[in-house]
Amino acid sequence: MINRRLIRIKALQELYAYKKSEDPNFVAFYKEYEQSLHKTYEQYCMYFLLLAELKHTAFVRIDQIKNRLLKTDDEWLFLLPFAENKVLAQIEGNKTLQKCVNDYKLSWKTNENNIVKELFTTIIEMDWYKTYAEGEQNYANDKKFVRAVLTKVVYNTEHVYSFFEDSSLFWNDEDEYILSMVEKTLRAFSEENEQGGELMPLYKDEDIKRFSRDIFTETINNWAAYNEYIAAALKNWDQERIADIDKILLQMAVTEAIKYSEIPLAVTLNEYIEIAKLYSTDKSSIFINGILHGVFSTLQKQGIIVKRGRGLIK
Repeated sequence: MINRRLIRIKALQELYAYKKSEDPNFVAFYKEYEQSLHKTYEQYCMYFLLLAELKHTAFVRIDQIKNRLLKTDDEWLFLLPFAENKVLAQIEGNKTLQKCVNDYKLSWKTNENNIVKELFTTIIEMDWYKTYAEGEQNYANDKKFVRAVLTKVVYNTEHVYSFFEDSSLFWNDEDEYILSMVEKTLRAFSEENEQGGELMPLYKDEDIKRFSRDIFTETINNWAAYNEYIAAALKNWDQERIADIDKILLQMAVTEAIKYSEIPLAVTLNEYIEIAKLYSTDKSSIFINGILHGVFSTLQKQGIIVKRGRGLIK
């Protein structure tokens, strides 16, 4: 589920910390970088676990109502569609989710508050839940309800984001991407599949896994050599005034251009321009664009950058 854009951002963050460290221990920083990628995957799985926990809460609440001396059938019947939601049942029984929960020891339980109960109470008080509970119970409506839970409640609850921020030391700025992957996964769920569908793996394939390893290690290993290429393009610049983030972005981009013949130069160039817009100064994207164009052009002429097929800058 992790794409190259997210890997580049995570690598940038860790390389920045590495370069700023008074004791830049490669092994320690690489482990931290890997952990940050796994934390992203944990968060993806945590959203599915949250949906399963909400279903369980519905069952618990029904039992509590049934065991009261004073009760009406309408009270627990109102919650039954929630408890028997077919999509939530698929999520609850999904083996990939169960493995992720066990491997990463995931849980929504905290000492300070119960986010699951808070969300559950919010959901059942919504008008659209009443519409769902009183409507036709089928798989299509069940899926619409689950997506509504995510988009109308979970995504808009500050305690959910606070939970992730409090439980991880890593930068938490990929929420939008993770949530889009959760929705993409749910859209592919089908009634015919007992487990709904496949949850995405951490890495889509070996190429993405290799990229995640190499963009960090190769940038550090080739820092001095590739910095000479960059320095040649910066001879008219005061390097003391260049932002540290920009220096790292240039090193990463040159590393990627040289080491990954299958990634078009135009893609590499655009990616680092966009990342500069997000993480550096207002003028950094223009600076990155100009310098990389020059460096890439020179290295292509020297045969240092070699692309297969469509990777040339026109």
